[in-house]
Amino acid sequence: MHKAFENLSPSIEERIAKVQDILGYEFTDKTLVSRALTHPSAVEADPSYSYERLEFLGDAIVDLIVAEEAYQRFRDADEGTLTKIRISVVNGAVLSVVATGLGLDKLIVFGQSEKASAHRGIRSATGDVFEALTAALYLDGGIKVARNWVIECLGLYITEESAQAAASPKSKLQEKMQALGKSVTYQVVSETGPAHAPSFVCEVLIDGEAAGRGNGETKKQAEAAAASVVLSQGDD
Repeated sequence: MHKAFENLSPSIEERIAKVQDILGYEFTDKTLVSRALTHPSAVEADPSYSYERLEFLGDAIVDLIVAEEAYQRFRDADEGTLTKIRISVVNGAVLSVVATGLGLDKLIVFGQSEKASAHRGIRSATGDVFEALTAALYLDGGIKVARNWVIECLGLYITEESAQAAASPKSKLQEKMQALGKSVTYQVVSETGPAHAPSFVCEVLIDGEAAGRGNGETKKQAEAAAASVVLSQGDD
């Protein structure tokens, strides 16, 4: 057991049991659950044990599952509409609302530094934990188990109407570049600050060429800021 879990209330074992009840799934490898619940501030000396690696994988898995579901549901929708649906569903605000509604926010293991700031990053953390648990399900039970969980939680959000709400800078830039036949990717340029209050700088690449940078408290915020920079340049 990681020392970050010593003297926890509720204990990590109790948290894992509650997560399994929420997910309706019993893990073979329960360390996946403990990692998925661990905020970076709780393991600053050993960041590899936090949920960040699982969140990285889970972000891609949730994205794929939602994209596939939209593709299957809306057979007449064009690429632009499908992209808007995916982006409107797979975003921090929606994932945070869903995770909080499930009670996952109460099970995250935070470090003292984050507790001292009154969990300033709780909204971002809950969305990250949703993605980390999706990755944990995938690694322990396979894609079918992960897909059932994602669709159960997000299925109601996957609608053609949701495409109208996809007005984020990233979605706007994606749509604009798709119309021009160009690809859009993002990369993290730098990460500074302590684990409980990081600052990211991300760069937008258009067809592999740097087009603009932005910063934020999370990678997603920094990517959105960078997309806004590129869009503003196009308006000049």
